Amino acid sequence: MSNLYFPKNTAESKALSKKFTAGTLKRIRQGIYTDAPYEEINDLVIKQWTKIVDYLYPTAIASHSTAQYLKPIDGVVYITADIKVRKHIKIADSLTINIIPGDVNTLTERFLPELTRSAPARLLLENLQIAHGDTVAIKSLGKIWVEEKLCAYLDRYGEDELNRLRDLANKSATTLNMQREAKMLDSIVGSILSTRPIKHLDSLSAISHAKIEPFDNHRITLFQSLADYLQRCELISSSYSYNTQGWRNLSFYESYFSNYIEGTEFEIGEAEKIVFEKTTVNNRHQDSHDVLSVFEVVNDYSEMCVVPSSPQELINLLKERHAIIMSERPERRPGEFKIEPNKAGGTSFVMPEHVEGTLTQAFTIYQSLPAGLPRAIFMQFLVAEVHPHEDGNGRLSRIMLNAELVANEEHKIIIPTVHRESYLNGLRQATRTGKFRTLTKVFANMQAYTASIDWNDYGEARETLERHMADKLPDQGVATFNKEIAKHRISLPSG
Repeated sequence: MSNLYFPKNTAESKALSKKFTAGTLKRIRQGIYTDAPYEEINDLVIKQWTKIVDYLYPTAIASHSTAQYLKPIDGVVYITADIKVRKHIKIADSLTINIIPGDVNTLTERFLPELTRSAPARLLLENLQIAHGDTVAIKSLGKIWVEEKLCAYLDRYGEDELNRLRDLANKSATTLNMQREAKMLDSIVGSILSTRPIKHLDSLSAISHAKIEPFDNHRITLFQSLADYLQRCELISSSYSYNTQGWRNLSFYESYFSNYIEGTEFEIGEAEKIVFEKTTVNNRHQDSHDVLSVFEVVNDYSEMCVVPSSPQELINLLKERHAIIMSERPERRPGEFKIEPNKAGGTSFVMPEHVEGTLTQAFTIYQSLPAGLPRAIFMQFLVAEVHPHEDGNGRLSRIMLNAELVANEEHKIIIPTVHRESYLNGLRQATRTGKFRTLTKVFANMQAYTASIDWNDYGEARETLERHMADKLPDQGVATFNKEIAKHRISLPSG
């Protein structure tokens, strides 16, 4: 493995110089040597930038944007050192070290054995500084970044921590020669905490917090990415003409499969008794009601034509529909948003205090999409990702999905048991990697597949689903089912 070598004394300096003369080492800069091949030097310098800084300026600190990222950005790092005049030095062809004169002892913290960085209060002040002539890489991350950082501190640690940071910054402002920045920080914190006017705030996150309506900024970015992807897709919708019998039969399977996804498992025959005979099966009253209640919502054509026209209508719709489908589970607080954080697997959903704000912010994105399948996909992912209720979110998300389709006279979607893992995998990819192709493909394919079934004849519809192995677990029926949906696949862009 290639290394950098730094002399610690005169003897080591002479020894390294001899190796350089003999050709066994290369000299990158006075006092800095390497045994790396020429083609590896630039990468090595970037990887070991902290050791280079420690050698050249042993008392310096990583500051400004570098204290946040802890790595070179576009080959540039910023450090503060006890020097008189600002300067920059070039190491090989890959690393530029910008050295800023300043105090190196106040509000610092060690993050590596060889290097110290600006502590949070100082970091905020530094990134409020005006950047002069830093065109290659940004020195100061700016006011919006600071506002969002403060909101993150507030969400994670509370108001006391925010006030503590402000106090630390104010106390050290003169020593750091950052009185102007401290005044700005004080104003921002006051606005976020609603003790000062919010008109000077710039970030949506800060404005929302100031209005006591905080939102999950990461999720809003994710939702915007989904909307951008959907705008690039040429989705082919399947139209739908209502008739009572076909609608009833489709709604039955919509409810059956939606509940099966969530672990409420019945045989088809048992579900038929629940829905069509209003019978509790196997003394499973709550489970039986889960199937029946979803059916009653999705079978109501008038209800399924309703979509929100404002953020408040979205919030109201979610609560109203949740109250219906969870009416027999009072312990799950039907019709109310969650009061405790929830998660599934390794995914933590939107914090309770951020639910309404996140839904409100996301609504603008939702409205930017064409009606029908694009909005439907967005709405399903929005509800699934926010997870606004303690329980029932998956079923609710698919009700909201299909309502968007019905309102646009498009065919509803079922997610059969056999396709459950593909659907969940699409959600996981969207959540964890910000890739939306799989989720979009699932919904587009399943709308076309659902539309291909003759729902007017219940017996024929059931026979078709059974022939396609739609009601089987993935390991039993996926090969057969995939042959069917292959007939309906469309081309989608990557992403």
